[in-house]
Amino acid sequence: MIFKVYNAKNGEKTLKVNDIQIYSKYSPSADATRFIEAEYDGTKSGYLLIGLGLGYHLKSLVELANGKKIFVYYFSDDEFRLFEKYNQYNWWKRDNIRFLNHIHVNELMDNVQVLIPSPWLKAIGQKHPLFHYLEVIKIHQISYKKNSNLLKENFYLNIALNDDSITYKRQSNIACLVAAGPSLNETAKWLVNKEKVVDIYAVGAALKPLLTNHIIPKAVVLSDPSDLTFQQFENIEYNGTLYYLSTANHKSVKYHKGPRIILFQQGYHLAEKQAKLKNAPLIETGGSVGTTTFSLLENSGYKQIVLFGQDLGFYGNQTHTNHSTSNQIITNDLFLRNEIANDGSSIYTNAMFQSFKFWYNQKMINTKVKVFNTAAKGAKINNVPLINEQQFQELLNGDML
Repeated sequence: MIFKVYNAKNGEKTLKVNDIQIYSKYSPSADATRFIEAEYDGTKSGYLLIGLGLGYHLKSLVELANGKKIFVYYFSDDEFRLFEKYNQYNWWKRDNIRFLNHIHVNELMDNVQVLIPSPWLKAIGQKHPLFHYLEVIKIHQISYKKNSNLLKENFYLNIALNDDSITYKRQSNIACLVAAGPSLNETAKWLVNKEKVVDIYAVGAALKPLLTNHIIPKAVVLSDPSDLTFQQFENIEYNGTLYYLSTANHKSVKYHKGPRIILFQQGYHLAEKQAKLKNAPLIETGGSVGTTTFSLLENSGYKQIVLFGQDLGFYGNQTHTNHSTSNQIITNDLFLRNEIANDGSSIYTNAMFQSFKFWYNQKMINTKVKVFNTAAKGAKINNVPLINEQQFQELLNGDML
């Protein structure tokens, strides 16, 4: 990493790392303070600050934390020496501050807020071993902050419906998780007349594409808080079970004509509190409706899960399957990244899709479920083999282990 310290317009020292501006060129300490004050959550027991730099973020955090534990991750010894050089008054030598060069999540306290100034992500780049881990956290933080009021509104409206919380029931050892990736255009036909052989769970965006192919899923899963999800349910006749996150769009939930089951998600304080009151299990969400559905199926005790349309990327310019309300045509590749597909070809992906893939890769380390993928042009998930239509049929016949 290349560090460059120079004078800002106000006379303070500022910093570039790998030619990325970490602090303002004009008022670096004030810039850092604005970030910390905007992000700081006083309900947390401790804090993990990513990036040490010249110490501006840390100094602002110390002033707010009131003696709570602060973990500070620095990327290299050169960075720490740089910090020491420009902070010689030892204000940072406190019992509640611990500097880390390696992050072991299980060593951190519960209820810790992670603070990630965005310039550090740009500075370390995608090849850094921590990049995708930190990017996942940052994406979820931005999403939560953007939707916090909507999440709370949906939560209280959904709780008022007094729907049952989850009880795990399955009719088969095999579940099919159907998302709305482009590969579903080719693989949906595999599921025709299979409703009595396997349990089919669709994400909301895949419901209309399945119904168009005369496939009736056992259940549909909804997680998004936005009113846009209403398009997934209007003008259709579907009376299967709806599983929905406690913060999912209330208008869509209330509109559903069949049985409804509410899911309480890990990481959302109101849901965790309600789950405790109801003695209900908590669901991992992974940041998407597809990953939420996987958690639901895993906890339901399925021995095998087959992924349909869980592409986490796309070939060409179509992000979702035909007839999906989530489909977009991509005409600008500014934010796209290259990814290796299950068939060895190169496909496009983006930060959001990669965060979901990261979740799956972590999940596959310890899950007891055998998982298969049907998306040849989808992103490759660790330990999840690609199967074709014949192999899928063999799986249903019990001929494939």
